Amino acid sequence: MTTTAVALALALSPLSAQSQRLPTDMSQDPAIEGYSPLSYFEVGRPEKGSSAYTSTYQGKEYWFTSAEQVARFEADPAAYAPAFPDHCPYNLSLGRAVAIDPRNFLILGDHLLLFHDREEMASVGQGLDAEKADRMLQRARATRTNLLQLRFD
Repeated sequence: MTTTAVALALALSPLSAQSQRLPTDMSQDPAIEGYSPLSYFEVGRPEKGSSAYTSTYQGKEYWFTSAEQVARFEADPAAYAPAFPDHCPYNLSLGRAVAIDPRNFLILGDHLLLFHDREEMASVGQGLDAEKADRMLQRARATRTNLLQLRFD
């Protein structure tokens, strides 16, 4: 192997190891595994939505528990959609792409954050002030942008 190939393999190995835990075709499934994004805000817990009540936002189909939830979501989807609907923001902030478990969530300010596991969710939720949260979200957004560029370059 050439030096470049070895360096590339080493640089991408954490991503390839984590990619085994990512959904293979997220476009065919409802966003956030069919949980209603409004339920996190309205009842304080995840609730499964129904394929009878859907809305599409940023290319993702969200499911809801009622027509009323659909109407509220469509009035302001950015207020309810998760900040990172596919990947855990804690792991993204560390440069890793790890799938979410929609049952692990925090509402931080006006952001719905979904995490991979309870430990990561708890570590973010404990003692996280607005400034630290903002830095974590900035790092997560940068990683997400880099991953999208890798996917399409």
